[in-house]
Amino acid sequence: MVQGTHQRNATIKEQAFVGMIASALEVYKKESFGLLIGEIHKKHYLIVDTYTYQAAQRKYESVGITPQKKNRINNSLRFFSSSRVIGDFHSHPEGPDFLSGCDKTDTLSGNTELTILVSVYKTKTRHKWRFNKDLSISGSVGNTYFIKIVAFEANKKEKRVNPIKIVCPYLTKINKLKLFEKRVY
Repeated sequence: MVQGTHQRNATIKEQAFVGMIASALEVYKKESFGLLIGEIHKKHYLIVDTYTYQAAQRKYESVGITPQKKNRINNSLRFFSSSRVIGDFHSHPEGPDFLSGCDKTDTLSGNTELTILVSVYKTKTRHKWRFNKDLSISGSVGNTYFIKIVAFEANKKEKRVNPIKIVCPYLTKINKLKLFEKRVY
């Protein structure tokens, strides 16, 4: 375990995994931003789905949404599922694969403690999906994009944001079916 991290991990289900990556690739070169939907348990966050903000103001190095629009979506999502908003995610096109100072401030001041960063890099090689020593996961989408996903938990008492381990059973399926080799148009 990386020093200073909490005991929770982030379990990402298939639909949420695909949703975050699709969101990041759709607006590639600009940042994506969305919500993580699921449940919080004593030992882990269970992320079952995502919602991407359609009206986010996207830039090359930042992304944001007005508080009114954010509240409207957060309040309406509870009518469609027994799951709830447990955090957010955003992307960094061409990196970096760590949170900026602004990202950390937003996470520490937000209503949730979980944030996920999806870093997207152009590549010409294929990479199997794997779990990394730094608690992240990474792999490729065809031989077009290399993706690194890192989860962070805010420790608001200590005013720190720490990486946490990602668990993603879907990676076994991707590798077994060699989905990471499929062509991306």
